[in-house]
Amino acid sequence: MVIRWIVALFGVALAVVSGAITYVIASADIPPKLIPLSFVVSNYGLYLIPAGLLGVGIGMILFQRRNHAVLRVLGAAIGLVCAVATAAALAPLIASWREASKQSADLSFLEYFTGGTNTGAPVEALSNTYATIDGTDLKVDVKLPTGYLERPRPAVVWVHGGGFGSGDRGEAPEWHRWLNDLGYAVFAIDYRLAPPPRWDQAPADVKCAVGWVKQQAGQFGVDPTRVMLAGGSAGGNLALMGAYADDRIPPSCPVTDTSVTAVAALYPATDLARGWYDSGDPDYSHRVLTDYLGGTPESHPDRYAAASPRTYVRPGLPPTLLLHGTRDHIVPYSQSTTLATELTAVAVPTTLQPLPYADHVYDYTWGDWPTQISRHTFTTFLTDHFPTP
Repeated sequence: MVIRWIVALFGVALAVVSGAITYVIASADIPPKLIPLSFVVSNYGLYLIPAGLLGVGIGMILFQRRNHAVLRVLGAAIGLVCAVATAAALAPLIASWREASKQSADLSFLEYFTGGTNTGAPVEALSNTYATIDGTDLKVDVKLPTGYLERPRPAVVWVHGGGFGSGDRGEAPEWHRWLNDLGYAVFAIDYRLAPPPRWDQAPADVKCAVGWVKQQAGQFGVDPTRVMLAGGSAGGNLALMGAYADDRIPPSCPVTDTSVTAVAALYPATDLARGWYDSGDPDYSHRVLTDYLGGTPESHPDRYAAASPRTYVRPGLPPTLLLHGTRDHIVPYSQSTTLATELTAVAVPTTLQPLPYADHVYDYTWGDWPTQISRHTFTTFLTDHFPTP
């Protein structure tokens, strides 16, 4: 009897979690405390199917206890909730599969379960100092493709995320390796973090890094005329800022050429004032933006505008790739759709890739459907706008 009740309690816990996940899938607007469950749906959706079926199985076992009414009722409830959750968990997977089919992207079940996580740390053996500002060394890890070099390689300057106040150049190592495998040199950079407010200094550091890469191109076998920026979240904002911002944001070191050929941004904040009001986790976003900009949109409207890529939209900007989850609760998907619309209106070549049901930092897991679709779209973008020799 004790074992039955232990199984029943486990089933109840599974049903509660399953019910919450069903709610998260069904509703785009969820309480901040449930955002971690949206991350589970986004990054581990396939695992929810066997978990739901386990709950259904437990419910069926308990329901068969004909001489125990309480267990039968619990079993029926557990089985029903978990069955609904299992069906609901299929929705994001089917939506991703349809998007992949639309983009002619191949999805791998094997890679889904074996892809691992996209996390790492700085590699000191690869580190260089691209600038020293106010006594602080700004580092870059230089990651070069292997193999014989026939012609100078194109370079990708990768800007890490972390809410403008955390993170380092070791972020997203799988993207770096993937780009290396395609023949691109990767320069993963650090920049000055908030607090204090760095709204003008961080993008200036990005421009400085681009200029440094161009100055050191010969040392690393890089074509200085073919440099691209890329990054995710805060790094996506800074990549766009480095590509778009005019002389109002000068580089933080004495370099001359900071222009780039293309830019790619994953789930970027493109309008920081709007981000203050639209985030699904306002406490987090308000803290991040206050640290970075020194106040609210009402107290510093000029800073919010100056730190937003949308401010600088104009003809002649480099081709832009935007990868964004449609269920991003930290930086809403609309931040990318609005920017894409404005870029298209001024004839800037723009690719916007929606990732169905994906949340912020969906590429934390390297094998999930959104990340696999992103790699396919990124490859197409590189082929069209930033090919290797």
